[in-house]
Amino acid sequence: MKTPIHHYKKSLKDPRGDLVIKTGSGEVESGLALRKGLWIPALAVTLVILITTAWVNFSSRPVLSVESDFQYFEIKKGESTAEIGQKLMDGKVVRSRRAFYLKVKSNFRKPIQAGYYKLSGSMPMDEIIEKLQEGKTDAFSITIPEGYRVLQIAKLISERSNIDPNKFIEAAVGTEGTLFPDTHVFPTNFEAEKIVRKMKENHDERVKSLRPTPEQLVLASIVEREAKKDDERAKIAAVYRNRADNNMLLQADPTIRYALDTQAYLKNKSVDFTFWQSVNKNDYQNLNSPFNTYKQKGYPPAPICNPGIKSIEAAVNSAPDFGDYFYFFHDKDLQIHFSKTYQEHQEAIKKYGLPGL
Repeated sequence: MKTPIHHYKKSLKDPRGDLVIKTGSGEVESGLALRKGLWIPALAVTLVILITTAWVNFSSRPVLSVESDFQYFEIKKGESTAEIGQKLMDGKVVRSRRAFYLKVKSNFRKPIQAGYYKLSGSMPMDEIIEKLQEGKTDAFSITIPEGYRVLQIAKLISERSNIDPNKFIEAAVGTEGTLFPDTHVFPTNFEAEKIVRKMKENHDERVKSLRPTPEQLVLASIVEREAKKDDERAKIAAVYRNRADNNMLLQADPTIRYALDTQAYLKNKSVDFTFWQSVNKNDYQNLNSPFNTYKQKGYPPAPICNPGIKSIEAAVNSAPDFGDYFYFFHDKDLQIHFSKTYQEHQEAIKKYGLPGL
């Protein structure tokens, strides 16, 4: 009986020595053909790998062949490797964002650390990546809120850098009111004196169109600590201006707290306490200071904080239609009330109440 045609027949070797497989359909496949079927894709994959590797190595070379100026780049927390690569390519410190991505992701490299880095187009990509992954930052960022005084700024900077707060305070003597509240980026090894100088230069640039007088800057600092909303600032400035112009006591609570906090710092040489706490009758009755505006008429001798641009604008251009207002207070809901006379002021307090009462 003959074997059905669909069964495999005995394998034979052809004269060339290659294995021959005969199928029931009559088709013949050789071992050589099978090896070619595997060899061609493998060759293609190898070529792709070699070409890609060569391209990545080329793209990893420095953008510039000579020394170039450094730039500061901020790597934000949560930024993807692709976004960072694009940023560095746009800044002309790497040749290709794709090559950067492949380099970072190869060999299970460590993730990139957030921070500010000083980079140059003359640096090899591997050196840049190592710096970013090791977190070798070159600068720190600090945002000064509006109304912070020098002591608070010193505390904030010491928390962001290795600068001693007392060194900063020494460097900033006489600059209260002129360290503009803003976001600043400083080199990690910057001295306190240079930080103060840079902040003051920023202030001078930001307020040069307003040209505030020293007295207006003092007024702006009080407004900054008193105002709860922007639309209150010019009106509060007008009230204090009216009181000063009429030889009245300003009776501004923030000036009392400024003096008390200054005394607390001088006693312990430490900024580790809570600033701008509320004051009471005992505080201003017993405080002996030129900043006690419950005893000393006119403006205090210096600003009590570093005001923002809106408070400075309010001090320079106080509300023109508030020339006969001399009193104000915030009620228990922090809504502000202005009065022309002391009697109106007392009646408003009885009607709306004071915070905490």
